[in-house]
Amino acid sequence: MNQISEGNRQWATFYVNQEQFAVPVEDVQEVLLSQPLTPVPLAPQEIVGLLNLRGAVMPAIDLRVQLGVEPTDAAKDHKMLVLSTGEGLVSLVVDDIGDVFELAGEGWRAAPDTLPVGHRDAIFGIYPMDGQMLLGLKTSVVCGSES
Repeated sequence: MNQISEGNRQWATFYVNQEQFAVPVEDVQEVLLSQPLTPVPLAPQEIVGLLNLRGAVMPAIDLRVQLGVEPTDAAKDHKMLVLSTGEGLVSLVVDDIGDVFELAGEGWRAAPDTLPVGHRDAIFGIYPMDGQMLLGLKTSVVCGSES
Protein backbone atom coordinates (compact mmCIF):
# COMPACT_ATOMS: atom_id res chain seq x y z
CA MET A 1 0.00 0.00 0.00
CA ASN A 2 1.51 3.29 -1.08
CA GLN A 3 0.82 6.03 1.48
CA ILE A 4 2.62 8.79 -0.42
CA SER A 5 0.26 11.29 -2.01
CA GLU A 6 0.53 14.38 -4.15
CA GLY A 7 0.61 17.71 -2.37
CA ASN A 8 1.03 18.33 1.33
CA ARG A 9 -0.24 16.00 4.02
CA GLN A 10 0.01 16.00 7.82
CA TRP A 11 2.02 13.24 9.50
CA ALA A 12 2.06 12.27 13.20
CA THR A 13 5.52 11.24 14.37
CA PHE A 14 6.73 8.98 17.15
CA TYR A 15 9.94 7.31 18.29
CA VAL A 16 10.97 3.68 18.58
CA ASN A 17 14.55 2.75 19.49
CA GLN A 18 15.71 6.36 18.88
CA GLU A 19 14.34 6.32 15.31
CA GLN A 20 11.58 8.68 14.21
CA PHE A 21 8.59 7.19 12.40
CA ALA A 22 5.52 8.77 10.82
CA VAL A 23 1.93 7.78 10.04
CA PRO A 24 -0.76 9.87 8.34
CA VAL A 25 -2.42 12.01 11.00
CA GLU A 26 -5.89 11.01 9.78
CA ASP A 27 -5.13 7.41 10.85
CA VAL A 28 -4.44 8.47 14.46
CA GLN A 29 -7.49 8.39 16.68
CA GLU A 30 -5.77 9.04 19.99
CA VAL A 31 -2.42 9.36 21.76
CA LEU A 32 -2.19 7.89 25.26
CA LEU A 33 0.22 7.63 28.14
CA SER A 34 0.90 4.16 29.56
CA GLN A 35 -2.33 2.23 30.03
CA PRO A 36 -3.09 -1.07 31.79
CA LEU A 37 -3.18 -4.00 29.37
CA THR A 38 -4.90 -7.36 29.73
CA PRO A 39 -2.50 -10.20 28.84
CA VAL A 40 -3.46 -12.54 25.99
CA PRO A 41 -2.26 -16.12 26.55
CA LEU A 42 -0.54 -17.73 23.54
CA ALA A 43 -0.55 -14.47 21.58
CA PRO A 44 2.39 -13.67 19.29
CA GLN A 45 5.25 -11.85 21.07
CA GLU A 46 4.39 -8.49 19.47
CA ILE A 47 0.87 -8.55 20.97
CA VAL A 48 1.56 -7.30 24.50
CA GLY A 49 -2.08 -7.32 25.55
CA LEU A 50 -5.53 -5.91 24.99
CA LEU A 51 -6.38 -2.30 25.66
CA ASN A 52 -9.89 -1.41 26.79
CA LEU A 53 -10.39 2.21 25.82
CA ARG A 54 -13.82 3.38 26.97
CA GLY A 55 -15.40 0.07 25.97
CA ALA A 56 -13.47 -0.36 22.70
CA VAL A 57 -11.17 -3.37 23.05
CA MET A 58 -8.15 -3.50 20.75
CA PRO A 59 -4.82 -5.31 20.51
CA ALA A 60 -1.72 -3.50 21.74
CA ILE A 61 1.25 -4.15 19.46
CA ASP A 62 4.80 -3.60 20.71
CA LEU A 63 6.30 -1.86 17.71
CA ARG A 64 9.81 -2.60 18.99
CA VAL A 65 9.19 -6.35 18.60
CA GLN A 66 7.49 -5.83 15.24
CA LEU A 67 10.59 -3.98 13.99
CA GLY A 68 13.02 -6.58 15.30
CA VAL A 69 14.56 -4.67 18.22
CA GLU A 70 14.52 -5.29 21.99
CA PRO A 71 10.95 -5.50 23.38
CA THR A 72 9.53 -2.62 25.40
CA ASP A 73 10.56 -2.74 29.05
CA ALA A 74 7.28 -3.12 30.96
CA ALA A 75 8.73 -1.17 33.88
CA LYS A 76 9.41 1.92 31.73
CA ASP A 77 6.82 4.47 30.74
CA HIS A 78 5.72 4.03 27.19
CA LYS A 79 3.21 5.79 24.99
CA MET A 80 0.42 4.42 22.84
CA LEU A 81 -0.79 5.53 19.45
CA VAL A 82 -4.35 4.36 18.75
CA LEU A 83 -4.80 3.92 15.01
CA SER A 84 -7.97 3.46 13.04
CA THR A 85 -7.40 0.80 10.38
CA GLY A 86 -9.65 -0.95 7.90
CA GLU A 87 -9.75 -3.85 10.39
CA GLY A 88 -10.69 -1.68 13.40
CA LEU A 89 -8.72 0.01 16.17
CA VAL A 90 -5.14 -0.98 17.03
CA SER A 91 -2.82 0.45 19.67
CA LEU A 92 0.88 0.74 18.88
CA VAL A 93 3.19 0.76 21.92
CA VAL A 94 5.98 3.24 21.17
CA ASP A 95 8.84 4.84 23.12
CA ASP A 96 7.74 8.46 22.72
CA ILE A 97 5.45 10.73 20.75
CA GLY A 98 6.84 13.37 18.40
CA ASP A 99 5.18 16.25 16.57
CA VAL A 100 2.79 16.63 13.67
CA PHE A 101 4.43 17.84 10.46
CA GLU A 102 3.00 18.94 7.17
CA LEU A 103 5.15 17.25 4.53
CA ALA A 104 5.18 17.55 0.76
CA GLY A 105 4.34 14.27 -0.99
CA GLU A 106 7.20 14.72 -3.43
CA GLY A 107 9.71 14.83 -0.52
CA TRP A 108 9.31 11.11 0.23
CA ARG A 109 12.03 8.79 -1.12
CA ALA A 110 11.99 5.03 -1.60
CA ALA A 111 13.12 3.04 1.42
CA PRO A 112 16.79 2.08 0.95
CA ASP A 113 17.94 -1.54 0.83
CA THR A 114 20.23 -0.76 3.78
CA LEU A 115 17.34 -0.67 6.26
CA PRO A 116 17.60 -3.30 9.02
CA VAL A 117 15.80 -6.56 8.21
CA GLY A 118 12.96 -5.90 10.68
CA HIS A 119 12.25 -2.54 9.06
CA ARG A 120 12.17 -3.50 5.36
CA ASP A 121 8.58 -4.72 5.11
CA ALA A 122 7.24 -2.13 7.55
CA ILE A 123 8.65 1.03 5.91
CA PHE A 124 7.28 2.47 2.68
CA GLY A 125 9.74 5.35 2.40
CA ILE A 126 11.97 7.91 4.05
CA TYR A 127 11.68 11.67 4.32
CA PRO A 128 14.94 13.60 4.82
CA MET A 129 14.28 16.24 7.45
CA ASP A 130 16.66 18.48 9.40
CA GLY A 131 19.66 16.16 9.09
CA GLN A 132 17.72 13.03 10.02
CA MET A 133 15.47 10.52 8.29
CA LEU A 134 11.78 10.23 9.04
CA LEU A 135 10.62 6.65 8.39
CA GLY A 136 7.16 6.22 6.88
CA LEU A 137 5.39 3.29 8.57
CA LYS A 138 3.16 0.91 6.59
CA THR A 139 0.38 0.62 9.14
CA SER A 140 -1.28 -2.16 7.12
CA VAL A 141 1.81 -4.35 7.64
CA VAL A 142 2.48 -3.68 11.33
CA CYS A 143 -1.21 -3.91 12.24
CA GLY A 144 -1.56 -7.24 10.44
CA SER A 145 -4.07 -6.29 7.75
CA GLU A 146 -1.51 -6.94 4.97
CA SER A 147 0.91 -9.83 4.63
